[in-house]
Amino acid sequence: MKKQIGIWLNTDKAVLVSLTDGNESIHTIESQIESRERFPGEGKNYSRLGSMLVNPSKKLTEKRKHQLHHYFNEILHDIDDASSIYLFGPAKTKKLFEKEMKSHHGFEQKVIEVENADRMTNNQLIAKVKDHFKGRG
Repeated sequence: MKKQIGIWLNTDKAVLVSLTDGNESIHTIESQIESRERFPGEGKNYSRLGSMLVNPSKKLTEKRKHQLHHYFNEILHDIDDASSIYLFGPAKTKKLFEKEMKSHHGFEQKVIEVENADRMTNNQLIAKVKDHFKGRG
């Protein structure tokens, strides 16, 4: 039984499309990554604590890194039985996930392909994954 998985992902969610023996299934994993943006005029991005200045950006960057790692581990848990993996989506999250995948034992030998793609409906996702794996049996 050959299982092929296409994953559309960004920092908000990952949509997994699994193709197994001609049947498809779709599953969504929501990320818990906080995305807080600063607005112009909101104030300083540091604060004074006694005689020293405190910059919270390092703490927020580290927190985001841990949230991203947890999100990627959730996805990895769902795709550990895949023989071929097709990653697509906007921005750089797919490249970060590819790097994370290759660092985990068991994913070094799997076929992993990466492509840029915009936001799509579920039917468009299924069609794209089917088209990608067509003829690769």
